Amino acid sequence: MLVAVARKLDAFIVAQSKQAEEEGLPQPRPCKIRLLGQMALFEADLGLDLVATEDVDVKANYSHEVQQEFERLLQMKGLKLDPVGYEAWMPKETKYKAVFDGRFVSFLIAEPEAVLISKALKAPEKNKNLIRAFIALGGSDRFFELAETYKVDLEQFQ
Repeated sequence: MLVAVARKLDAFIVAQSKQAEEEGLPQPRPCKIRLLGQMALFEADLGLDLVATEDVDVKANYSHEVQQEFERLLQMKGLKLDPVGYEAWMPKETKYKAVFDGRFVSFLIAEPEAVLISKALKAPEKNKNLIRAFIALGGSDRFFELAETYKVDLEQFQ
């Protein structure tokens, strides 16, 4: 669903670029949007029973005008950009999967294991059922490796 938003955002910036060229103005700069949090888990489709959310957490390097358009496009999908989503802690070795690479917009999704470790470390009580369900599905080597690196007590999720 969010790939469609990224595609529309890219089209918006392409239109801005054409207008800027016609008016002799500087070109818009490319931006990178990294999706974090619960929405990254939805997009990863892990087969987990996820709690619905309308908040979208991202780390991005877009201009204010592009951010406003991104927010508008999200609202059209019943979502909203979390104003402090960029503050979400993620492991430094988080891998991001590129799911859209347009002319101006690169849209990447944080690996689910890193998102889950972030949730387990920063809000274990709130995310207890989610982490428990992931472990019950067998977890993954990457998840357990990150848990060890960041000293996440997985016993609390038993």
